[in-house]
Order: sequence, then structure tokens, then C-alpha cells
Amino acid sequence: MNPLKQSIPSCLLLASVLGLQAGEMSVPVAASPTPLPPSPVEKEWRWTSTSYAWLTDISGDITVRDYQFPIDVGMDDVLKDLDFSYMSYSEISYKRWSLGLDVVYAKLSNDRTFAVGPLSGDAGFELEQALITGRLQYTAVNNGALKLDLFTGCRWNYYDVDLHVDTGRRDIHRTGNEDWFDVIVGARAVIQLGGNWFLQSMGDIGGFGAESDLTWQASAGMGYHFTPCISGVLGYRAMGVDYNKGGFLMDTVSHGPALGLSFSF
Repeated sequence: MNPLKQSIPSCLLLASVLGLQAGEMSVPVAASPTPLPPSPVEKEWRWTSTSYAWLTDISGDITVRDYQFPIDVGMDDVLKDLDFSYMSYSEISYKRWSLGLDVVYAKLSNDRTFAVGPLSGDAGFELEQALITGRLQYTAVNNGALKLDLFTGCRWNYYDVDLHVDTGRRDIHRTGNEDWFDVIVGARAVIQLGGNWFLQSMGDIGGFGAESDLTWQASAGMGYHFTPCISGVLGYRAMGVDYNKGGFLMDTVSHGPALGLSFSF
């Protein structure tokens, strides 16, 4: 049993939509024709910028240079160990097509003493992680009540790990870094609930054995339009990865609440 605890927050992605409705005007038969006012036209070009926070609980295993470290870390540990974090989502769209970029970066470190039965000593870690996902999206449905986007893209994964355990009689020190690209496919849906409320969900899956054996994520939340250009979402996000190459293994699941604020222009 290895006493070292790891924490990897890895981090929710957010977007807003506008429904358009056009009414009909009835004209008496005897009256001269009256032209209808033009229907509102959605902007052809649109830019959305989202900043969000994702608090994670993580479990699984990391192997560095053939030494395996089990992970079972709660959200409170993530908050204590976090040195720096940055999360954002940006999207530019033209009519039915859009490009999205999701960025997650985190740096963590921890040193602690431990005692497990007759075994005691010092343990610590430093971890730097980056996940950058680019998506090409197409709006398959947009009827005012539902907007459904289908997408494909690529996720860049980067991990730099420094782990050590010192029991006095044995000093174990492992360092390693790895990066790889995973192809993904997925979908995103936004459902208008009436008033300013909406539901949002998104999911993707990829890897397929090319680099990762499997990578996936899923999220769902409830949002509110504060103005036509500003919206917020509170939800839950989960992400998993299973990668094993060259003596480096990352087999983890991260999940937790997420909160974001979006600005659209």
C-alpha cells in the first residue's frame, strides 16, 4: 500500500443560445396588403468567452517509470494542494459552423509525513497538467426550444509528475512527463425552459486505442440568461482517461461541481 496521495484537478464547459420566433399577421380581405415586419435575424458571426471553475474529486492510478501510485483524493485535498489553475472556453461561430477551444491548466504540490503501521516517513509530489481541446462543431438542430451541436476534434494531454517517498531505509523518487493527442467526437445540447432559464449538457468520447485506450467527458447543468449577452451555468462535470505507454500510466476519473460565466458578442 503506497501512502502517497495525488490530486489532479483537471477541470465545465459553457455556451448560450438565442431562440427566434416569428409571428403571423392576419389582414382583412378587403384591405390593401400590408407588408410584414422583417423577422429578427441571428448574427452570422458570434463570439463567446467563458471563464469557469471546476472542483474535482479524483480516483485511479498513476504509474511513473513502472512504479504505481494509487489515487483517492477528495475535493478538500485539491483545494489545499492547488498552486495555480486556469480554465476557460472560447468559441467563434458563423451561421451553423463554429470552432471551440477549451483550456484547463493546473499545478499542484504537497509534502507530508505519514505513518502506516511500522512504516513512516515523508512523501510528496509535484504535478503539472494541461488539457487543451479544440472542436469543429455543426448545429444540426436550432428551433428556438432546442439547439443541438455535433462535433469532432482533438484533445492535447500533458502531464509532468515528480513523486517521492522516503522511509529512512528506502528513498523512492520518480519523475516523468508525457504528452499525447486524442481524437474525440461528441455532442452538445441546450434546451430553453422558458423565461431566462435553460438546461445544458455535453459529452465526448475518444482515444480509441490510437494514443489513449479511452478518453471521455460528460457534463450537465442549469443556466440563466442575465442579459442577452451574459449567462451563467451551475452543473456537474466528469472526465476520465486511460493511457498506458512507455512506462507511464494515467488511469483516472475526475468529477465534481462546475460554475461558469459566459459573455457573447
